Amino acid sequence: MIVNSIKKIEFFIKYFHKKKYYCLDTEFDRKKTYYSKLSIITISDGLKFFIFDILNHPEYLSFLKKIFKDKNKLKIFHGSDQDLEIFLRYNFNIEPFFDTQLAAGFLGLDRNISYANTVKKYLKIKIDKSQQDKDWLKRPISKSQINYLKKDVLYLKKIYLKQIKLLKKSKKLIFFNEETKLLIKKIKQNDGINSKFKKKLHFQIYTSKDFLKIIKLRELKSKNNDLPKNWVIKDEEIISMIKNKKFNILKKNKFFSKYEKILLINLIKKISKKKVYKINNDTLIKALEFFRYLISKKYSIDANLIASKYDFYNYDNIKKNSKWRYKIFYKLFENICKGKKKFLLKNFS
Repeated sequence: MIVNSIKKIEFFIKYFHKKKYYCLDTEFDRKKTYYSKLSIITISDGLKFFIFDILNHPEYLSFLKKIFKDKNKLKIFHGSDQDLEIFLRYNFNIEPFFDTQLAAGFLGLDRNISYANTVKKYLKIKIDKSQQDKDWLKRPISKSQINYLKKDVLYLKKIYLKQIKLLKKSKKLIFFNEETKLLIKKIKQNDGINSKFKKKLHFQIYTSKDFLKIIKLRELKSKNNDLPKNWVIKDEEIISMIKNKKFNILKKNKFFSKYEKILLINLIKKISKKKVYKINNDTLIKALEFFRYLISKKYSIDANLIASKYDFYNYDNIKKNSKWRYKIFYKLFENICKGKKKFLLKNFS
């Protein structure tokens, strides 16, 4: 149902009055802007579904914000990162929430498993995702798009009910709940350090204060102009300037003032002079990677959810950022290395 009248809003309120769950999904466009252009919010209980056309009716956001204040209703998403970013921008209360993609990572599946594969895994249902890349800023919304929106929220409750039982049975619900808090914290902090920087630069460079100043300045320009960060200055251009100390690209840039360009050049020169050194040797990295594999097998948790390979290079700084990771991985690893603990893995294969 497309919500386009007061009567339908009243029906929505009455229908969800005693419900415990909101199954949620958003459609948006971010190809040419810094901020996501929110187009649609779809809400379901697993039976009926309601489509809120935010593009045509931005006033619905105020109504939905009031609805979301109810902390007794669980919000269920799949792959919630961008949804949460949008809702937090509009000051929505999104807690408590449950992410079926994140839960899958704690249940032995890929941390980034698609919604279609999650539905197939838990419900043995194949869904069509061909409408996923449609232009959601175009109106009117077609029947095929409405069907897509419906299916994108229709199965969330059933998946949630299966996953919550498995999380409780495997005693990993406390891990999952902590991770949802960390996810919100990460989205709010948004330091802008993406995987491209981590792959191309040494961790002592991309974690340095000077590098963060560069990223924050780009972030500010992107926000002020409402343009994608790579339109202001590309990741590859920042990496190239640090490695080659050539600034022609920056001199031609139209987004930064003369003063800002001088500031950026000085920061890049300072970073380029920074001496990098290995805090961890290759043996330690390999040991951490192998132990991560063992812990992943023991607890049936996606290895990349436990730690990324980049985490190992910054091991001393990140090992205590997460209680559940420190408990089952980092602390145990250190105690085994010191001979204080033994590790037993049954049915190893």
